[in-house]
Amino acid sequence: MVTGKRYYWIKLRESFMTSDTVDFLMSQKDGANYVVLYQMLCLKTINTGGRLSRTIGEIVIPYDVEKIQRDCKWFSADTIRVALNLYKRFGLIYEDMDGTLVLVEHESMVGSETNWAAQKRVQRNVPPVLPEGGQCPPDCPPDVPENVHPDIRDKDTRDQSLDNRDQRSETEKEDVSAEPPDSGRSTPAAEPQPTPSEFDIPLNDGSFYNVPMENIAVYKRLYPAVDVEQALRNMIGWCMGNPTRRKTRRGVKRFITGWLSGDQDEGKTRRPSNQPKQYADEDDFY
Repeated sequence: MVTGKRYYWIKLRESFMTSDTVDFLMSQKDGANYVVLYQMLCLKTINTGGRLSRTIGEIVIPYDVEKIQRDCKWFSADTIRVALNLYKRFGLIYEDMDGTLVLVEHESMVGSETNWAAQKRVQRNVPPVLPEGGQCPPDCPPDVPENVHPDIRDKDTRDQSLDNRDQRSETEKEDVSAEPPDSGRSTPAAEPQPTPSEFDIPLNDGSFYNVPMENIAVYKRLYPAVDVEQALRNMIGWCMGNPTRRKTRRGVKRFITGWLSGDQDEGKTRRPSNQPKQYADEDDFY
């Protein structure tokens, strides 16, 4: 069943351990600790977009050495302090205007997928199970396109059964003298299901709005001066940092277009910030 959950993992390129940066870190006395600590910080910031900070209410509190030591208990304060300085020197992290440390390579180090994508991956790898003899029974349902999720398929099957039942009931009530239906009328095509993306925007009810890939393609055409993917990441980060100001499912699309329109007017993609851009009609957002 699709639950909207997202799973995360650390992904390393083949050249990660042989890069000049990691080679230098490993040559130091506590080099192995520096490399492992960096990977742990990537995991610690999975839900904050690589930002070493926590949010209490509407207050964003940057991590300090003591906080990192409490969370990563295998490292001493001196090891963490030296490691952070080295990360800054080699461009692995930078300090934001509010004092928050941000991991530069976070996006390339962390992978994720929704449980919808995970189920589809399993379905592609597992062959269908047929009864003995390899023949489908007479009541076997018709072929279902590969890109249709089982939950959607089952729902469509139930809806079709209900529609057929209602149609039979209406036919029984019709007058025998009624005009026959137009045989030349074409059956409307089923509405295509949206394609999920990696962008899940938190909503005020605790759920998430997944921005369909089709919408992203439209946004790119409407706002050519904007890095739409990065703007969506900024929206997710802002919603995470401002839980009391998250949008409803009805108002989230207007929130997205308002944000992108502001970035288009500026001719650039805004940097992640704890404060949203103020729009003239912000009170109209839901």
